[in-house]
Amino acid sequence: MKPKAPRTTQAVAVEDDVLTTAHGLAVALHRVGALDERGMREMDRLCPEPRPDYGEGDVKRIRAATRMSQPVFARLLGVDKSAVAQWERGARRPSGPALRLLEVLDPEKPESPVVMVRRGIVENATG
Repeated sequence: MKPKAPRTTQAVAVEDDVLTTAHGLAVALHRVGALDERGMREMDRLCPEPRPDYGEGDVKRIRAATRMSQPVFARLLGVDKSAVAQWERGARRPSGPALRLLEVLDPEKPESPVVMVRRGIVENATG
């Protein structure tokens, strides 16, 4: 069997656009009653959120929010420390599991563990 060729950035972007459009259509159909709850759950499962596109400023911002050094942050993400340095310089962009972990750690996302921990600390201090 022939190995799969790596997907290009353009192919990934097109896939994200198609899935976003399909999910938007499903939401509209659900809203008017043409798609039931089960069908909507299936569409939610099949159409994940588009992949984030984190650049150098974003990686620095996320790492600063975690208050970690580059080597510690790299270990958390499961990458070499040179990868974090390259991302922060803009020489390369994060991809794969590291990209998803950055999304989870992003303090600009309300469901981020960083935000939840900070919120808990403030609530405990005031409460």
